[in-house]
Amino acid sequence: MTPENPPEYGMRGHRVPALTAEFIQQVTVRVRDVLGIRKRSFQGKNPEKLLSSLEKHGINIDVIHDAEWIDATKATVDPQKGMIYVPEKLYSEICRGKAKAVRIFLHELGHIVLGHKPLLHFSERMPVENEDSEWQADYFADAMIELLGLPKAEAQLELVF
Repeated sequence: MTPENPPEYGMRGHRVPALTAEFIQQVTVRVRDVLGIRKRSFQGKNPEKLLSSLEKHGINIDVIHDAEWIDATKATVDPQKGMIYVPEKLYSEICRGKAKAVRIFLHELGHIVLGHKPLLHFSERMPVENEDSEWQADYFADAMIELLGLPKAEAQLELVF
């Protein structure tokens, strides 16, 4: 592997137009201001108020009964419809301000505000990290957490054999 021949990037999501980290950080500031998100938005009874207030901005949360949640993901989103789908357990954890749940919610919100659309993308060049919708949504969530001064979710321990 050399600078002329970087390793192939393994996409985790849809290939979308490239966004720089700086641009995503600017989006987080704008989203914070437009949606009125603050650190206290994830404390006390405020998370539930925040989630219900998103409807006036065209963002809806659909809470699915845990027994009916069959998706292999922790949450899912339809950016074109402005719909975030979460199981009851995760919704409850978001409403209690649990750091990991808040990050998942902000990740899904990132897909909406960054305008992700699953598009067939034909290119002769290999994809790069900032074209990955999952990388962009992760970066948005982490940037928002940093911007608001929220607690970071503990990193999951990984055993390497």
